Amino acid sequence: MTFKLSAELHGHMSDVRGLVAQGGDILVSVSRDKTGRIWKRAGPNDFIEDSVLLGHTGYVNSVTAIPPTAEYPSGLVATGGGDKIICLWDPTDLAQPTSKLAGHTDNVCALAASSDGRVLVSGSWDKTAKVWIDGVCKYTLGGHQHAVWCVLVMEDGSVLTGSADKIIRRWEGGELKGTFEGHTDCVRALALLPGGRFASAANDGSVRVWSLGSAKCQAELYGHTSFVYSLSVLPDGAIVSGGEDRSVRVWRDNELSQIILLPSTSVWTVAALGNGDIACGTSDGVVRVFSAEKARLAAPDTLATFEQANASFAVSKKTMGDIDTSKLPGPERLEQPGLKDQQVIMVKSGLAVEAYQWDQGKQSWAKVGEVVDAVGQSQKQVFGGKEYDYVFDVDIQEGMPPLKLPFNVTENPYGAAQKFLERNGINLDHLDTVANFIIKNTDGVQLGSGESVSADPFTGGNRYVPGQSAGSAGVPDPFTGGSRYVPEGAAAYEPPSEYVINSQGNAAGIIKKLAEFNAAITGDDANRLGDEQMQALQKLDFSGPLMLTEDVYSALLRSAMQWPKDKRFPSLDLLRLITAASPLPVTRSGRGFVECIGEATEFFDLLGDEGRKGLTKQEEVNLMMGARALANAFATPAGADLVWKSRKQVLGALDGSWIKAVNPNLLTALSNLYLNLAIAASKKGDDDEGLNILSAASQFLSCTSNADAQLRLVNVFGVLSHKFQLCKDSARVLGDETIVILGFQGKSDAVKRAAKDVGAFLST
Repeated sequence: MTFKLSAELHGHMSDVRGLVAQGGDILVSVSRDKTGRIWKRAGPNDFIEDSVLLGHTGYVNSVTAIPPTAEYPSGLVATGGGDKIICLWDPTDLAQPTSKLAGHTDNVCALAASSDGRVLVSGSWDKTAKVWIDGVCKYTLGGHQHAVWCVLVMEDGSVLTGSADKIIRRWEGGELKGTFEGHTDCVRALALLPGGRFASAANDGSVRVWSLGSAKCQAELYGHTSFVYSLSVLPDGAIVSGGEDRSVRVWRDNELSQIILLPSTSVWTVAALGNGDIACGTSDGVVRVFSAEKARLAAPDTLATFEQANASFAVSKKTMGDIDTSKLPGPERLEQPGLKDQQVIMVKSGLAVEAYQWDQGKQSWAKVGEVVDAVGQSQKQVFGGKEYDYVFDVDIQEGMPPLKLPFNVTENPYGAAQKFLERNGINLDHLDTVANFIIKNTDGVQLGSGESVSADPFTGGNRYVPGQSAGSAGVPDPFTGGSRYVPEGAAAYEPPSEYVINSQGNAAGIIKKLAEFNAAITGDDANRLGDEQMQALQKLDFSGPLMLTEDVYSALLRSAMQWPKDKRFPSLDLLRLITAASPLPVTRSGRGFVECIGEATEFFDLLGDEGRKGLTKQEEVNLMMGARALANAFATPAGADLVWKSRKQVLGALDGSWIKAVNPNLLTALSNLYLNLAIAASKKGDDDEGLNILSAASQFLSCTSNADAQLRLVNVFGVLSHKFQLCKDSARVLGDETIVILGFQGKSDAVKRAAKDVGAFLST
């Protein structure tokens, strides 16, 4: 019973991160391209894209199918992602989500449902799992020390959670009932087995089998040579696993039965179909289906193309385990038969190391890749009379000779990709594809060092634990399927350390407009500023520190908070200048500075209202003034302390605020507040607080084309990554790709320079 390619499903524009099967004819996939897609079988070896799920504003990382209920007789599909939201989709109406579940404070990376369709469990980077019953959060399961990467609902109704803290926990009715310990690295996947058993997989490369009746592991399955990301179970009970070693593996009776190799480093997700087929989603954005049934195998030309893609795939030895090239056999080994079907061996051919897989049916070896760095990267290759660390063969058109793509590891991958496309007259729309190919297949080797960039610990490397030693993992980044380019001088990066204060403004013009509005107020109105108060304001000298009397400041606050909303902006603008130039003044009626600014501009009400779809021009102006005032409060130690103490409230309002904003000045003001909060976190906070800021700022950065906002948000990444190792690791997941692209496509030269500097630093 050997699985072979049945179909390839093309449509996603980025990594396929989650996959679930519904019977034998329907697949649902989710991707970093922010979409979900529903695929329906159109023939024995063909699927068509039936629907695209558009509802998330960030990467979509998790998906599960919820069985039918009386309310939803067709069942539901649940998707979760970087926007912290779970979307529920009714297959009968996919125009928009049926409902959205909010509650997690970070990426929703795992979902699982009960067999009766009533219970949904979600896992998140916020270190919690949540149990949702009939769409309502019934329990929040806390206790894990790090991200909850996987969840499972058992047959008896208990819930399992697996975490980056290496522990699997069992819960009943929201209470912890036991733990399962044995994995030596992040637990990444859980799968239900018959008879009250379950399987787990982890970044330690193992798959383990457990029983609810015992905390002792029943079996340990070893075979993967890198992280194991996903598990599923076939109808006959066989376990299917996928991981960072470009393989899907099938296990029967606790023994490895078959290895399916893919022309893509990262197999993020696997799913067993009801008819016994296997589907997987990979870092090249493709969903592939494999079948053991001859009637469902792909057409011969499709199989040949797949085998050729495997043969030409450049494999990193870092995903193959330790390799002593001096002990590898030569090509003569290929004259001997394999020991079993699908056996993989490596053969040294001259200076190259090639990987071959035995096909028992054909009684022959098939080349499945070249191990690009097994012999040593000191061996140069020549192209155009110059020496390069790599010269790749790139197949652009079937039947035509491959084009040569030269690359030195001291180059920027996007620069090399652009030169390649321009030299060969290829549309620059392919820039990302070629650059990502370079990144994934050069493994971030530094010229002359023979060392690779360390793994991204936030996704499961050994450095996920804050304070642990950096630079020890030495394996590819599991989120991109490869490590990163490290340019010279990257270690010299220094982020901004001073708060960004907006102290520019025509004070005389502002006060003139304030006086004009004040004169229009009737004399007996208590909100009118008195003559002495106006004279005091007109005498303000912003060339040095300001000292305001309580009376004058109180009157200014009163006008900002109680005048008609369309008349408040000069008072707010003057408060912004005063805040930047003086120790934070007194409160009004017992309310603090942050509360007063919030009330005057409706900062927390308007931005915190998730149901609010848009803002009026006047609301945007006032909000801009409020954001500027809050950012300027960081100009003085007292002001910085006040805003920092209110950081949860401020961040809560900021989260998603950019979606409503149209005014470019408001976008700049919001991003500037993020930057000052990031700098404050580096001075006053810890890594968890930094991560909260980073997570929200990353979504803002991925959505905005405003140059000033881009510049500030890129620096948010720099500030927090430079201070906190956890933030640096997380930044590689949350925004590394965006930052690399901004290095070439940023909206200003300043954005491009900052993005290149920060991107280089994240690569170290």
